[in-house]
Amino acid sequence: MREALALAANAGAAGEVPIAALVVVGDEIIGRGANRVIRDRDTTAHAEIVALRDAFHTINNYRVPGATVYTTVEPCAMCAGALLHARVSRVVWGAPDAKFGAAGSVIDLFAQTQLNHHARDVVGHVCEAESAQLLKAFFFNKRERRQSIGRETMQVKTATWPDDQSHLKSIRFDVFVEEQGVPAEEEVDRWDPLCIHAIAWVDGQAAACGRLLPDGHIGRMAVRKPFRGRNIGAAVLEHLIERQRQRGDSESVLSAQTHAMGFYEKFGYVAYGPEYLDCDIPHRDMKKSLTKHS
Repeated sequence: MREALALAANAGAAGEVPIAALVVVGDEIIGRGANRVIRDRDTTAHAEIVALRDAFHTINNYRVPGATVYTTVEPCAMCAGALLHARVSRVVWGAPDAKFGAAGSVIDLFAQTQLNHHARDVVGHVCEAESAQLLKAFFFNKRERRQSIGRETMQVKTATWPDDQSHLKSIRFDVFVEEQGVPAEEEVDRWDPLCIHAIAWVDGQAAACGRLLPDGHIGRMAVRKPFRGRNIGAAVLEHLIERQRQRGDSESVLSAQTHAMGFYEKFGYVAYGPEYLDCDIPHRDMKKSLTKHS
């Protein structure tokens, strides 16, 4: 479990939720895994799944009968199901998961006698405090990070279209439709549900936003007029760039309104290609390398 905690800490440093797992047969570790959902762009890439895949590759088999899996957090239903299908004999987990835990916190799949296969031994709360502290520190630093702007407090959060579209549309319509005359029917497109969005909140008010498309383009960067000149747009851009780095993008690309090119140049973006009109507004394409040496 100590080795799993070290792997979890490395995952947290890479921007993933700090959870890790080991697959052990006898005294030998045959599989290691940590959360990779952002880097792999794969919601199934939980630590237990990654560790099982590594073990399957090691032993050239799709099952690991007799194995013990050590995981720093209580498995979710998906991972518990995978452990059962893999014929794992023993599961040892650390911190409980009050929202998704499938070893007793929410449900207990391991105790369902109707299921055909079972782990013979399930032990929880091993190194619970250490695992819980990793999670607490991660979410404090990554999701609850705040920045003071004078007497106000700003917070930038990752947003999703299903949950946050009313705020995202409100900001974008204020800036692009009302101020710049972009046709309302062109402001929202088919890409919005597929994007990673970011919203900056200033004392509870939705102040700015931006989006990251699946192909690595950053767009729809918008800051409401009362909040301009306070580095709020910069915080949104930095948040989206961090998400790109977490998932392993090598390059960040955007279409900048020409009057805003100086803003993006401060972040290392370089213009390329000719100027063009988008909704009758002059634009130029810009890009930035995200490699370690950039």
